[in-house]
Amino acid sequence: PEYNRSIPGALKNAIDWGSRPWGTNSFARKPTGIIGASPGSIGTAVMQSSMRAVLSFLDAPQLNAPEAYVKFNPDVFGSDGEVKNESTAAFLRHYMEEYGAFVQRVLAANAPGHIGDREPDAQKLSR
Repeated sequence: PEYNRSIPGALKNAIDWGSRPWGTNSFARKPTGIIGASPGSIGTAVMQSSMRAVLSFLDAPQLNAPEAYVKFNPDVFGSDGEVKNESTAAFLRHYMEEYGAFVQRVLAANAPGHIGDREPDAQKLSR
């Protein structure tokens, strides 16, 4: 969701905790995608901009396209969260397909032996 045109406080707090202490950033080099739904007509666009800045600082690669700004509407979503509108469902399927492909690309690029990898402690001890 978008709270006051920014990231919800509880989510930002969880992200901050996950990136600390220094040197143990849980988000570094992990593939990320941002999507949100809001009853407002801009559908979390401003929050997503704030979140992109946070994820950039955390060295978390981001899926930049397609972008996904969903306006929550009872005609589109059922009370159980099911997507009732076929064009919205098709868009969300496309988004998830693109995100899946992005995750594969990021994980392949981050395979062991790439620049920036930390040497496991066991390898350091064997020298």
